[in-house]
Amino acid sequence: MERLSPAIHAALSSLSSASPAAVHRLQVGLARLALSQAPLVAAAQLDLALAFIEGSATAAELQEARTDCWTYLGSLACGCSLADSASAHAVLCCLESDSAAHSVGALAEQVSKVLSCGASQTSILHALAELPDPVV
Repeated sequence: MERLSPAIHAALSSLSSASPAAVHRLQVGLARLALSQAPLVAAAQLDLALAFIEGSATAAELQEARTDCWTYLGSLACGCSLADSASAHAVLCCLESDSAAHSVGALAEQVSKVLSCGASQTSILHALAELPDPVV
């Protein structure tokens, strides 16, 4: 696994008081960096995650997408690349409706997943800077 740069560590540290919704939004942005390895439906699943954050999708809809993502992950059990698995897991974490799944620790895990998919540290820093709502 690639080491995180001091700049990424600093960016993650600056988000220590971010709300679960803000972290969730950042997780979606990071997952988009891994879409080239993810299944075609992943982009729609990430759109659904954003709709959930904005209140226009339900937890039940997110759970259904999560089940679909788990099914896809199961199909990768044999013969998948690290990037295939990491990209699917990057999408999967965005489909979690429980706010406890959207912490800065989870965000750091998301960074590691997208690095495994070949995203550059520069693109990750850019995604971490895309915080549309205030850190609270």
